[in-house]
Amino acid sequence: MYKIFVYGTLKSEYLQNKLLGHTLDSYEARLEGYSINTGEKYFNVVPNAGGCVKGRVLLVDKRDMFYIDQWEVIPMYMKAEVEVHSKYGYERVYIYIKKDKEEKINLQDNVENMCNNEDLEGTIDEFAEARDMEFPVCDIYLNYPIDIKACDFSKIEKKQDIFTEKVKDIIRDKEFSFLGYEYLTYQSGEKHVRVRVSLYCISDSKNATLSVMLPVSTCNPTRLWERAFAGKLEVEGRGFAEYLDSKYNIKVLDEPKIIIFSSGEIDESKRIEVFSVEEDEGNNFDISKLANTDISKSDDVQIYESENVKIEIPNNFDVCYTDRLKSVMFTLSV
Repeated sequence: MYKIFVYGTLKSEYLQNKLLGHTLDSYEARLEGYSINTGEKYFNVVPNAGGCVKGRVLLVDKRDMFYIDQWEVIPMYMKAEVEVHSKYGYERVYIYIKKDKEEKINLQDNVENMCNNEDLEGTIDEFAEARDMEFPVCDIYLNYPIDIKACDFSKIEKKQDIFTEKVKDIIRDKEFSFLGYEYLTYQSGEKHVRVRVSLYCISDSKNATLSVMLPVSTCNPTRLWERAFAGKLEVEGRGFAEYLDSKYNIKVLDEPKIIIFSSGEIDESKRIEVFSVEEDEGNNFDISKLANTDISKSDDVQIYESENVKIEIPNNFDVCYTDRLKSVMFTLSV
């Protein structure tokens, strides 16, 4: 069982029911040395000497934690550990804190409402309806090879963030840079899907990769992969490749590769579904064999792989995304 200190929308029992299918046990607590920033649509806590945030501690199991991560749009909000005071004294708990700089600041301690969204229940309903429930919660990565000769990397604004800093401790022979966030869109049947992604550039003197990261993705991995492999992803009404060239001066080559890092067992039919996407392009391989051959040679993880697909199912899917990222970092950097 895990503990999360909440101060905004996660206090809503309506949200808990929609997100998890049940409400959570909780109790009152306070977070000293912080205040609530109510200047933006959704609240966030920021350090503030003398501040004190009143909230609740939720008791959460691991499965529910990942569904909550989806609502918190990891990595827009990241889990950190803080010390709160409750009826049990001082205790260490998780909290969601915004990863990037605040756009507007309006600090308060005592806040009755949960956010500045006037139609919170409508937003919750829309979110619950749109997310995929066929697959376990997965981290998804689309890795596009970059035409390094056609790109002027000196003109690309390469930023550093908490992920790129952590990567430096693991991979020392490549440069990892954060480019920004985008909203990918694509058509899936009659549904128009829109997902928020983080863009990272991985490079050395000879090769470069654009990694499109979707932590705790809410979209169906197969449907996303179908559109990505066929070059049918869009941003702001333009093809993804065209958009990358225009905004970031990045020219991608060929179709991407996909890594699906799963929080739970993906059954055979779903694995076959993912691998079948490549079959439409005339690739000659036994899909059933790929979907049923664990190449990991380890008791800690299952790995199923083809030329363009890698499905990893670890026994331990870490609660914090930054810890999970370490598990796939070497794969991303190849």
